Amino acid sequence: MAAVTSDWREHAPLRRARPPQVRGAVARPRLLALLRSARVVGVVAPAGYGKTTALAAHLPELGRACWLTLDADDADPQVFVAGLAVAVAGLPGGEAPGALLDAGASPRRVAARVADVLDAAGALLVLDEAQQLSGPLTGGVLHELLGGRVALLSRTPLTSPELTRLELTGDYVRVSAPDLAFTRDEFAELLAAHGVTAGDAEVRLAHAVTEGWPIAARFLAQAAAQGRVRLAALGNLDGGEPQLGTLFAYLAQEVLGPLDPGLRALLTRSSVFEELTPELLEGVLDEARAGTLLGALASGGTFLTRTGDTYRAHPLLRAHLRGLLAPGEGRGIAARGAAYFERTGRPRRALAAHLQAGNTGRAAELLAEYGGRWLDQGRVTLVERSLAPLPERDWTPALHALAGDALRLSSRYAEALEAYGRAGPLARALGEAQVALDTVQPDLAWEPLDTAEVLATGAQAARVQRMRAENYLNAGDPARALALHPDLALGARYALRSGRLQDALALSLDAARGEAGGARAAQNHREGLLLASFLHAVLGQPGEAARRAREGLAEGERLESRFVRSLALARLGHAEVTAGRGDEARAAYEASLALAQDVVPRLQVEPRLGLAYLDARAGLPGDAAGQEARALARAGGDRYVMGLTRLTAALGRLHGGDPAGALPGLRAAHEVFGTCGDAFGTAAAALALYAATGQEEDAPGAARALSAFPFLLARRSLLSPAPERAARAALLARLAAHTPDAAAGWLPVARALGYGRLPTPGEVPGVDVRVQVLGRVSVTRGGQAAREWGRARARDLLALLAVHEGGLAREAAQEALFPNADPQVGERNFRVTLHALGQVLEEGVTSGTFLERGDWLRLRPGPDLGIDLFGARAHLSAPPGTPGRAEALLALPAGLADSDLEAVRSEAQRYAALLPEALASEADHALHAARPDLAARLADRALTLDPAHEPAARALMRAHHARANPAAAARTYASLRAALAELGLTPLPETETLHRALAGQEW
Repeated sequence: MAAVTSDWREHAPLRRARPPQVRGAVARPRLLALLRSARVVGVVAPAGYGKTTALAAHLPELGRACWLTLDADDADPQVFVAGLAVAVAGLPGGEAPGALLDAGASPRRVAARVADVLDAAGALLVLDEAQQLSGPLTGGVLHELLGGRVALLSRTPLTSPELTRLELTGDYVRVSAPDLAFTRDEFAELLAAHGVTAGDAEVRLAHAVTEGWPIAARFLAQAAAQGRVRLAALGNLDGGEPQLGTLFAYLAQEVLGPLDPGLRALLTRSSVFEELTPELLEGVLDEARAGTLLGALASGGTFLTRTGDTYRAHPLLRAHLRGLLAPGEGRGIAARGAAYFERTGRPRRALAAHLQAGNTGRAAELLAEYGGRWLDQGRVTLVERSLAPLPERDWTPALHALAGDALRLSSRYAEALEAYGRAGPLARALGEAQVALDTVQPDLAWEPLDTAEVLATGAQAARVQRMRAENYLNAGDPARALALHPDLALGARYALRSGRLQDALALSLDAARGEAGGARAAQNHREGLLLASFLHAVLGQPGEAARRAREGLAEGERLESRFVRSLALARLGHAEVTAGRGDEARAAYEASLALAQDVVPRLQVEPRLGLAYLDARAGLPGDAAGQEARALARAGGDRYVMGLTRLTAALGRLHGGDPAGALPGLRAAHEVFGTCGDAFGTAAAALALYAATGQEEDAPGAARALSAFPFLLARRSLLSPAPERAARAALLARLAAHTPDAAAGWLPVARALGYGRLPTPGEVPGVDVRVQVLGRVSVTRGGQAAREWGRARARDLLALLAVHEGGLAREAAQEALFPNADPQVGERNFRVTLHALGQVLEEGVTSGTFLERGDWLRLRPGPDLGIDLFGARAHLSAPPGTPGRAEALLALPAGLADSDLEAVRSEAQRYAALLPEALASEADHALHAARPDLAARLADRALTLDPAHEPAARALMRAHHARANPAAAARTYASLRAALAELGLTPLPETETLHRALAGQEW
C-alpha cells in the first residue's frame, strides 16, 4: 500500500473532527448502558434513528472522546488515517500519528498508533457514517484501529472478520434500531423537555404513532410545543385522513430519497394495507413481481421491515404515502383488498379494509359477528378502533353491548355502563352485573343479576348462575357460592378466602404462567401475578411479593390498564410493609391511590388500608381513622375486604404501641372473618388479640391459630401480630407458657426465630439487644440507648468481655479493671461493676441469660444479643467472595473504641491490621469477577485506613485501568509513593512493574 503524502492535512478538514452540537436531548440511561457495555460498539440503524444524536448527547458520560465524521473519500485508506490523525490530535500523545504521516508511514501503522493513543488516554473514538468503510481497501486499517475504544455509527450492517472475533470475545456489542427507539417513558421525558404537558393516554398514542422513531418523536415534540399538533387529537393512522400524514411529509421525503419510481409506486399503492404479502399484492394490485419488489424494498433497511413472509412499513410513512394517492384510488384498492381478505378467511383484515373503503355497513356486520371472539383473545384496542369510525346509522344494540364489553375490559367503567344502557335488556343487565363483578362491588350486582335471571335462557341462564355464585364469593359468603357453583372451589380466590393459602398460591402462580406477554385483556383483580404477590406478602415472603408486584405492574403498563397498575402498586406497598420499608410502602400506596382516582371507588380500598396501617403505626390516629373509614366506605359490600381493612388498621395501632386502641378493630375483624368462613383471617385476628391483651383467656384461640399458621410468628408476615423478630419471640414464649399442651409442636417456630428450644418468658427481652465496641462502647435495646450504666468501669468490662470471645477468668478481669487496688476493695468494686453491667445488658430477662457469671465470665450471644466485634471477626476471616462479605467490610467502622485496657488495645491493633488486608483481598476477588467498580470501592476504603497499603493500591490501580481511567491509576500510584516515603520506604518491585505496564512504558 502506498505511503501517505506530506500534504495529508488537506484530506482532513477540522470540521469533520468536531462532534455535532445537540440541543434538547434527554437522558437515556438504558441506551447509555449499552454504549458502555463493550470496548467496541456498532450502532447500526437507518436514517432518522438518532445515531449521531445519541452519541453526541452522551459524550460527557462516556469519558474522554474524539470524533470523526466520514464521507465517501474515506474509502481511501490514506484519506481515512489523515482524518484519524486530526481527530486524536488533542489527546495526550495525539501528535504521534501526525508525525508518522509526516514521515511517510503506512496507513496500517498510523491506525495502530491511533489505537495506542486511544488506549493510553482511555479515550473513545466515534466514527460517524462508518458505512463508508465497507470497501476492501480499509479492512486492514480498521483491523489495527479496533485495538482501541471505538464506536462505529452506520446506516448499513457492518461485517468484518475483526468485528466477528471481537464479538466472540465480548469486546464488541451491536446497538440496533429497536435499542435507539424511544421507550414510552423516554418519549414522555422528551415531551416534558419541550415543555409539553401530556397525560398517560396522550403519551401512549403519540408513542404508538411514531413507534419511538427518534427523528419522528423529536419532530412531534417540537410540533406539539409550537401548538401545531394536539396530542389528544392524533388520529388513527389506519383509517380516515390522518392528522400527521402531511405533518411528517418531510420525514418521508428523507427516507424515500431517490427511490426507483416503480418501487415508489408500489410502496404508495400498497400503503392502504398495514401488512403486505406477495399474494396480497398479486391478487389486489395485479403485481406479478410482488415478491421480488417487496424483498428489494425490505433490503433497503428503511422502507419495509420483514417478519417471516409479511412486510410492514412505518405508520408515518404509510400515512404520508396514502396522502399521495389520487381521490378515490385508495378506497378502490381497499375495497378490492376487503374482498380478497374475505375470500381468504381473514375477517380482521377485511374489516379494516372495508372501513378504509367506506363500506361501513359490511364492517359493522363483521364486527358484530367476530367482535366478541376478538375480545376473548384480548384484542380490545382492535374492537375499540373498529367501532370508532362507524356512523350512527350502522350501530345496533349488539354493537352497543360489544362497545360496553370493550370499555369494561379497558377499565373505563362509567363509559361501559353508558354503552350497556343502549344495548338490549339482557345484554344491559349482564353488562352491569359484570362491571360489579369485575370491580368487586357485590352490592351493585344483585339487581342486574335478578333482571338477567328472568330474561336468560339456555347457556345464558347458566352464565347468570355462575355470576351469582361469584358475587356471593365477592360478598364474603363462600358457602352459598359453592352451593350454586361447586367448581369455584377449584379457583385461587376461593382458596384465599377460605384460608387455604398454599393452595391459593399454587393456583395463582399457575394462572400467572399465561399472563406475561401475548394479546389478552386485563383481568383486573383476577390477575394471577397480583394475587400471588398478595399471598407472598401474607406468607411472609416480601422479596417474592415485590417481584410479582413489579411483574404485574409491567403487565399493567403493557396492557395500558390503570386498574392493574394501581392494584400492582398497592400490592408492592404490601410487600414493602412486610419487608419493613415504611417510606417505600407509603410511596407505593400513594401512587396506587393516585392511579385509582376516577377508575372505580373499590380500587381505593387496598392503598387506603395500607395507609391506615402506616398512619396508625406512626402514631397518627386521626389520619389512620380517616383512611380506614374511607376504605370501608368503598368496600362495596365485600365482607372479606372489610375484615382485612379492620385487621390491617388495628395491626397498625398494635404495632405503634396502642394495644387498647387496636382491640375494637381486632374483635371486629375476628367476627367478620369468622362469618366469612376464612380460617386464616380468623387465626390472624385471634393471634393479634392475644398479643394485644396478653390474657390467658385469649391464649387457646391464639394457640390454635399458631398451630395452623406457624409462619405468623416464624417470620414477618403482612398480618403478623408483631413485626420485630424479638417481639414475636416474646409472644411465642408467653403463649407457650399459657398453653403448654399445644406448645409441643412449635419447636420449628422457635428454631426459625433462632432458638434451639422453646424459650421461656424470662429468656427473651422482647427487643433486640446490641453490643457495640467498634468505634464506641454502647448497648442498645430495640434501637434505643440502654439504661444508665451506673458505673463507668462497666463499659470497660463490656469491652474486655467482647475482645475475649470465649470469656476469661473473673480474677483476670478484676485485675485488668482494678490493677493496683487492695484485693478486698478491688473485689467489691468489681462486684458492683459486674452488677451494673448485668443491669444494662439483662433488663427484662433472667440474670445470667446474656452474661455468664461465676469464676468464668463470658458474654452469651444469641438471637436476642448481638455483639458487633463478633460479627466483624466472622467477616474478616471469611474467604474472599463470600456472599455479603464485600458490603459488610465496607460498612465496618475503622477501629475499636479507645480504651486504657491492654487487651482491648491489642485487639484494636489486630483489627486495624486485618481490616485493610480483608478489603484488599476482597478487591482482588472483585477484579477477577469483572466487577471493577466494587473493587475500586473496596481498595479505596483500605487506602483510607492505611494509605501505604500496597496490595490495596495495586488493586485500585488495576480497577482504574479496567474502567479506562489511566489518570486515576497514576494518581493512586503517586499517593502510594508519597505515603511510603513518609515511612522511609519505596514501592515494591511488583508495584513498580504494574505502574509501568499500566502507563504503557517499556519494561
